[in-house]
Formats: sequence, structure tokens, C-alpha cells
Amino acid sequence: MIFDPWVCRFESARRGVLPRMLLFPALVFCALAARSAPLPPTSIPVRVILVANDVRDSMNVVFIHSTSGWKKYHRNINAMNYGRGSPIWRETMRCLHGRVSTDTLWITSWEAPRGERAFAAAVTGECDDSDDAVGSWHTHPWRADSLQHPVKTRGLSVGDLRAFRASSDRISLAQWDRDSIAGAVRAFNGSMQYPIPVLVELRADLDTSRASPDSAEMH
Repeated sequence: MIFDPWVCRFESARRGVLPRMLLFPALVFCALAARSAPLPPTSIPVRVILVANDVRDSMNVVFIHSTSGWKKYHRNINAMNYGRGSPIWRETMRCLHGRVSTDTLWITSWEAPRGERAFAAAVTGECDDSDDAVGSWHTHPWRADSLQHPVKTRGLSVGDLRAFRASSDRISLAQWDRDSIAGAVRAFNGSMQYPIPVLVELRADLDTSRASPDSAEMH
């Protein structure tokens, strides 16, 4: 009988040597295929930011506190600068936590930042990079005009938008009145969408603690 080594190799591979050689790559492929492959968080564009009721209430408390003395100024401050903003009216910053559900980003809680430094028209601080961190929120203090009426920044300022572009935050919010919040969101390609609707979770009818849409007359 003629001995052909190539035929022997083929027979060995056919009988199981070759399948054993391919077993490990096959197992690796199956493991990768079975592992969950979550969709990118921005695969569905965020079209609305929804704030939970308890979070909205706590945000209102912070805002009221930060604007409680908006008509007052220190006796050493020149009255001619009354309508131009002064260090007595400072912005306040908080770190936001939330989750994404389809096209809605829910704000579920907030916490104080580290190293917060507040100024008359700016505020800085550091937020923890947790899994549910979505961005930051800050207040816009009121100034007074010559008739002592409130001058409000009704939205994110140019400086706010510039800082948001330079950050890695998913969203940026600015509160300029009770229940009045402006927002921007970062899209999947890094571009910024502004403005974006910022809504509040609907309350039950039994709750009568709704705030007026504009609280200027309340101060």
C-alpha cells in the first residue's frame, strides 16, 4: 500500500483534529455574539428634558434663596451700578443626575459640586463622573433696572453655551425663575442643540402647590 502523508493529514483533520483547532475561536465568537451590545445612549436624539417633581421643588428652593436679596445692595456699592450686576447677586451651581428613556432625558436628582466658586455672572465647580451624571445646572440671578424691576437672563447666555461646548456634559440647564428653566443638549455627533424643551413632571390634581409661571411680583 502506498503511504501518502497528505491523505493522512486530511483524514486526521476530518476525524476531529481540525475542529478542535477551531474550537477556541468559535467559542470566542459565540461569547462576543451572546454579550449584550447596548445601543449608544444618543442613538435616539433627546427631544425633551423632563424634571421630576421633587427635583423641581428643590431647584426652586435653591433659586429663591439665591435671588432673595436681588433688590438689596451693600451700602458701599455705588448705586450707579445698581442695574449692572454686582457681587451681591451670585450664581449657584449644582451637578445633575438622570437617565435616558427613548427621546426623553429624566432629571432624577442633583448634588452640590466640589470647589464651587460663585461670582456675579458666573459659577464654577467640579462634578463627579458617575454613571448617571448628565451635566450641571446653575441659577441666573436677577439684576434691577433703574425702576427696580427685575432684569432676567431668560436662557443660556453666550458664556454658558461656550462653556457647555468645551465640556463633556450631556446637558446644561439654567434656571432664571421659578419653574422657568432653559436647556441645551449634546447630540451623538458632538453638536449642540439649543434650545430644547425643559418640562416638569405633571403633578396630581390634589397637589395645589403649583408656583406661578413668573415670580417677579413675589419678591
